[in-house]
Amino acid sequence: MESCLRIIAEFQWLLLVGIVLIWLRDEIASVAKSLAWRLKVGSAVKVASFELGATYVSPNGKFEPKSSTLQSQPDQKKRRFNERKQYYEPNRGLMLVHKVAPSSKEGQLYDILIYLIPHKDATLAPVTKVEYYFGKYWDDQLFLVTDRAHNFPIATSAYGPFVCTAELYFSDGTSCILSRYVDFEMGAFSNNTTQSAN
Repeated sequence: MESCLRIIAEFQWLLLVGIVLIWLRDEIASVAKSLAWRLKVGSAVKVASFELGATYVSPNGKFEPKSSTLQSQPDQKKRRFNERKQYYEPNRGLMLVHKVAPSSKEGQLYDILIYLIPHKDATLAPVTKVEYYFGKYWDDQLFLVTDRAHNFPIATSAYGPFVCTAELYFSDGTSCILSRYVDFEMGAFSNNTTQSAN
C-alpha cells in the first residue's frame, strides 16, 4: 500500500511539472529564443555556474589577439591611408549601413533596416533620393526612397545574406552607387517606421 501511495505521489509531481511546463511553454520558448539570439550576437550569457563572456571590441582600436596568427605593421608610406580616402570622397562621406532582427514574417530569417549615415562632417542635405536594388529575389525591382529626415531608410526581410546597392542622387545632378553586403551578424534593430520592399 505504501509503495502505491509513493507511486501516486511521484505521478502527481510529474503531472504538476507537466502542467507547469505546458502553462509556461510560451515563456520558455521566448527565453530559449532570447538565449539563442544572445549567443549569436556575442552577448554575455550566465546560467547558474555556466558563463560565456561577451565578444569584445576595444573602443580605442587596439586589438590584442591571444593568437599568434595575427601580426601588425605600420603603414609607413601612408599608401593604405590614402587609398582609404577613396571610400569617402566619391560618395561625399555618406555610408550605407544596416541593422537586423529575427524576422516577424514566416519563411524569413531576418528583418533588415538599411539606411545612410553621414561620416563626420558629411551631410545628407544634397541627397534628393536613393534608389535601392536587392537582386532577383525582389523581382529585380528598384526601390526609390525620398525620406531624408530618417536617413533614406528601407526595410525588408530575407532568409539569407545578399548584396544591396544604392544609387544616391544629388541636387547638382550627379549620382554615385554604394554597396553593402547585408549579413546577419548585427544585433540591434531600429523600430523606426520605414518603407518596406517585399
